[in-house]
Amino acid sequence: MVNGNDGTSPASARRTDEYWDRMVSATAGDKRRRRTVERSRLFDQEAERYDRCRPRYPDVVIDALLGPEPSRLDVIDVGCGTGIAARPMAERGAKVLGVELAPRMAEVAFRHGLDVEIGAFEEWDAAGRRFDLVTSAQAWHWLDMPAATTKAASLLRPNGILGLIWNGGAHPDDLADALEEVYSTVVPPGTHHLFRGYGANRSTDVRSGLTGVFDAIAAAPDFGASTEQWFPWTQHYQRDEWLELLRSYSEYAALEPNLRHRLLDAIGTTIDDYGGSFAMNFETVLIAATRLR
Repeated sequence: MVNGNDGTSPASARRTDEYWDRMVSATAGDKRRRRTVERSRLFDQEAERYDRCRPRYPDVVIDALLGPEPSRLDVIDVGCGTGIAARPMAERGAKVLGVELAPRMAEVAFRHGLDVEIGAFEEWDAAGRRFDLVTSAQAWHWLDMPAATTKAASLLRPNGILGLIWNGGAHPDDLADALEEVYSTVVPPGTHHLFRGYGANRSTDVRSGLTGVFDAIAAAPDFGASTEQWFPWTQHYQRDEWLELLRSYSEYAALEPNLRHRLLDAIGTTIDDYGGSFAMNFETVLIAATRLR
């Protein structure tokens, strides 16, 4: 099942480009929401690459998210993308429904066997359904977090859990130094922010940027205090694997094509000089909060 807001599949709903045009028009006067829609559109154009290249989540993280009896859980995965986190949840027996703004992403998730409904979570109609677990992997920061957190609480059964996960990764420090020189040389001043690593620039950045998440949970009266757990792991990348991953980033897709080509070429040369591959040190965070009533 891949349903749109109008009850149709986006694959047949007046073409995907028309869908995005409508979504952009609906953001008039709302800069944050317009940026989210515009970046989601870029993600959508790279749906197949995104599914192929984005890092997965360690088994221990999925197990911690679901708890000891996953087969008893009704789960909604917000911003499910191509189902990178939802698939291992479903494989463990949870009943998972995805909500995703980007229709090509949703179609990929559907091909992987997931039920997905199309739309922005903040406006999505649950039609009276309630869940044991609301999850979001690598997506919650794109939402209006106070509104999304309040909505998550409204969808949870008593003692249900909001579980948010992000991967963050950084290059070895010496490679990070060399890449910083590349970016400062190639990328013009005033260009939008480009992460050098995976949601981070250096190892010291991996655990940063979560204040808004904790603040939104603390401000939601239906949630208890949030908790956080960190899970370190490592993944090796060959030069071309890393460049393909960068092409799946919306901030790189948003670059002018010639600039993107020059930047990726320079990054590739730097990795070649480093030996052609590297080990990226990742950490995955799980932030959780329980609905009190």
